[in-house]
Amino acid sequence: MNTTVRKNIIASALILMGFAASAQTNSSFFLDNYAYRYRLNPALMSEKSFLGLGVGAVSTGIDSDLGLSTFLYPSADGQGLVTGLNSSVSSEEFLSKIANDNLIGLDVYENILSVGKRRERSLSTLEINLRANLQANLSGDLFRLLKNGPEGSAMDLSNTAINADSYLEIAYGRARQNKKGNFTFGYRLKFLAGLAALDLNLNNTSLDISGQSAKINVNAEGRLAANVLSLSQDADGKLSAIPNYNNISPAGYGGAVDLGIAWTLFNRLTLSASISDLGLMSWKYNNKLYTGTSVEFNGVDLSETTDVNSELQAIGDQFKELLNLQYSSLNEKSSVAMLPFTARAGARLRVPLLEFLTLGAHASYKNDIVPVWDTRVGATATLFRILSLSANCGKSTYGNVCGAGLSLTFLFLNLYVSADAYSGPVGLYTGPIGGTNMTIPYPVDNFRYKLNVGLTMQLGKRYNRY
Repeated sequence: MNTTVRKNIIASALILMGFAASAQTNSSFFLDNYAYRYRLNPALMSEKSFLGLGVGAVSTGIDSDLGLSTFLYPSADGQGLVTGLNSSVSSEEFLSKIANDNLIGLDVYENILSVGKRRERSLSTLEINLRANLQANLSGDLFRLLKNGPEGSAMDLSNTAINADSYLEIAYGRARQNKKGNFTFGYRLKFLAGLAALDLNLNNTSLDISGQSAKINVNAEGRLAANVLSLSQDADGKLSAIPNYNNISPAGYGGAVDLGIAWTLFNRLTLSASISDLGLMSWKYNNKLYTGTSVEFNGVDLSETTDVNSELQAIGDQFKELLNLQYSSLNEKSSVAMLPFTARAGARLRVPLLEFLTLGAHASYKNDIVPVWDTRVGATATLFRILSLSANCGKSTYGNVCGAGLSLTFLFLNLYVSADAYSGPVGLYTGPIGGTNMTIPYPVDNFRYKLNVGLTMQLGKRYNRY
């Protein structure tokens, strides 16, 4: 493998880790003429054979019970934004938006190659994907410590945990209908090659106050599996990681299976159920992370900063100083863990006398470090099998949610996009962004979205989507 290809693979993996999927939108379930419905349920077949390369499918998502308005505030001069840790923002205003547990989930799903062969009663698929996931639970006391420094003595960071992983996925799938054509069983077999994994937890924390300073003992323990990264520490003990282009060997291996069924009644009502990512991952952790000596910490000092970008940089630097992470080589046996699986159930009804209109309902549950459930109902209008438009709404772990999707077919090309989005109060910010004055909307409360977009080549005969 030449150096350029090797660097591109490593860079892609690290970018994914930096973001933090499956990041499939639940809105995709309602969309007609969508090639990748089998990712939600391997028994749901595409209408035609297809080919996707690179841009065939890109999915990304964020789920959080924190809003942008939790962190960003107009500056005192009204010319920009500052963070909630800025002295111009009162502790009461900022901390009133912080819960005891603050959840953040991020995922990315990047397709490299996908091929699907559709026949009258079957579908065969082959995919190569890059996937990355991050789940974090941040203690409310962590934000109180950053904002107020050593005010008060009761601090508990033990519920802070961060888990992230990135891996290459090779998947083969098969779906088959019975002779009547009203029942379909599908499966996908997945081979996983781990690129990197991080497991970090904060345990018991003690806080010793003397005057206006605080000595903090944070008991952080973690493991890192990443042959593509080399860790080092400078003379001040600051931890850094750089890409290691000479070692791209996997940091772990695993396997998983997706299973699904679909049952069509009266050629109009389709009921479906599936379970995805049911499997195990074995990681070879080669680095141990732990806290060093105790740290004197008096809160975040933003006196030298002038805008939100420099404030975020300062917050990151002082957060790393607070953790004071050290590392050592770790030579332990591979650690095997179950993958977070997703269970789904759905129903779609083609409306009598209105053949272009379909009504549906969908429910999902993901068993992750932060379990997530989602239920919604939606409607889809499909015109001449060329244009499909869908909209839905419902409830999830993070509150109200809404979604929409579009699929457009022209000649042999199919462009699709679907999104699960924030549903709630939206504000408008007008000010300088990247040197240009812009007006952008932002969610006032919880922040969440999932975006699924791609372009595929659809080939061959079209078969009944029901």
